[in-house]
Amino acid sequence: MIIAELFSAEPAENVLAALCLGPERVIYLGSRSLMTDGRIAATRAFFRARRPELRLSFLRVDDRDYSGAAAAIRDILEKYPDCAFEMTGGSDLLLAALGSAAAQKRLRLFELDVRRQSLHTLRGELPARKEGLIRPLRGIRAGEYIRLSGGELTESSYTLSGKLPEDLEKDVEDLWSVYVQDPGSWTKQCTLLAELTARSRSCGLTVSASMPEKCERSHIERLEKAGLISAYGEKGSIVTLTFRDQHVKRTLTRAGDLLELWVFLAARDEPAFFTDAVMGAKISWSGGEDKRSTMNEIDGLLMHGAVPVYVSCKIGSVPKEALYEVDSVAARFGGSYAVKALVCCRLSGSASAREALRQRARDMHILLVENVDELPRSRLSALLRREAEEGPSVRLTTF
Repeated sequence: MIIAELFSAEPAENVLAALCLGPERVIYLGSRSLMTDGRIAATRAFFRARRPELRLSFLRVDDRDYSGAAAAIRDILEKYPDCAFEMTGGSDLLLAALGSAAAQKRLRLFELDVRRQSLHTLRGELPARKEGLIRPLRGIRAGEYIRLSGGELTESSYTLSGKLPEDLEKDVEDLWSVYVQDPGSWTKQCTLLAELTARSRSCGLTVSASMPEKCERSHIERLEKAGLISAYGEKGSIVTLTFRDQHVKRTLTRAGDLLELWVFLAARDEPAFFTDAVMGAKISWSGGEDKRSTMNEIDGLLMHGAVPVYVSCKIGSVPKEALYEVDSVAARFGGSYAVKALVCCRLSGSASAREALRQRARDMHILLVENVDELPRSRLSALLRREAEEGPSVRLTTF
């Protein structure tokens, strides 16, 4: 089978038909301003990793050259008379030229619905295929999506496709049970434990050092009751304790990691929906090894097939800049399918300041999940899932 693709500004639209239908060749037809060298290179790199045997061709026409566009379509049909045209993307000029060709010849036409993971035949017939577009193929991974968008995922803390700590879920659930008892003190207590660990000469699970300020006794008791630390003792200014395992040690000394992990588990709880999840992601704008490249960090990137969900996690105060952080990354690497979410415990500031931030989130189409410490994880999963299914929301969403 041969597919002729009208090249799209949305990276996912350029690769999904080939993933779904398994053609032997894909011919991309696009305007020069849209089908740039960088986008061509990114598309080629994607298929080198996914389907190295797939043959790709790229035909460019000038942005306002209708005659050239019509001629390119005629040339494709002369060489491949039975090819099917995928027309989800493409400029108005190319769509007009394709419409004229379709009026003269019964072309095979189809389009994609990326968000609902479906492929629709508009005219003619296509080969038999499995129901659903992406799910049987496990979708596009987070790193692949960033690369298709011209960037590079250079670092991450946790990923569904990578090796995860043993007993990850139990560790996180035990930590969460302590956090929700006093969310307001979590950041300070983790900072003190981080200072203790940094002062200690030991890099193992047992740490001991002189501390000018000690953790609240109630916090220590909660950690001991949950089995997260043991052998806690104070002798003058010297504090000694033993962490349960290295993962608990890491999370208790990095305050923000816990909420990122809670979101990670919420995505992992929906394996048939969220096909990839990456937490603590660092993204290079230009890709490759260029150390001078602009860098962005995002707490979480979840993938629903080819729909990216960018998540900012704020376990402490929530400045308005947090909205712009997630918005800028999604704008650069997400396209029109991107979903943005800000997950937090409490909004800080006055009542008017909190309401202003909620309104700003609504204006920016960012899902705002407040009071996450009061939500069951299944509810958080459902909220993220609904947003990915429905697309960027214009409603105010607080919980």
